[in-house]
Amino acid sequence: MSVRLDSAAPADAVAKVMSVALAEVAAGDSLRVVAEELTADEIGAVVVRVRGAVVGLVSERDLAAVVAAGGDVESVQAADVMSTELITVDAGASIAATGEAMLEAGMRHVLVERDAGIVGVVSIRDVLLTGSR
Repeated sequence: MSVRLDSAAPADAVAKVMSVALAEVAAGDSLRVVAEELTADEIGAVVVRVRGAVVGLVSERDLAAVVAAGGDVESVQAADVMSTELITVDAGASIAATGEAMLEAGMRHVLVERDAGIVGVVSIRDVLLTGSR
């Protein structure tokens, strides 16, 4: 079920606007694979897993930085550029509180958890568009 962002209010739970279809790559996947995932799903970040556990996040900005520096997207791996200091929020946290956490951490994507498991991801766009239409 999808929820229109304009039907959410800042006090609503972040679970209302999170993306539940997590795009994932393995730590050893090349940045070409990362780029393919980002493009296929039209998203800004992918989750990196090792043996089932979330260990990082690679964003389109991480990918762009490698390309701008002349890096080879075939040889650079997700593990080489992923953010490992992940910010997580509880699925019941308000959208407003999630936005504040994102600003404080300087992050554009945060993972959403419920019952000690990752159940979604929310982007700064999801937060900023809440109630704006």
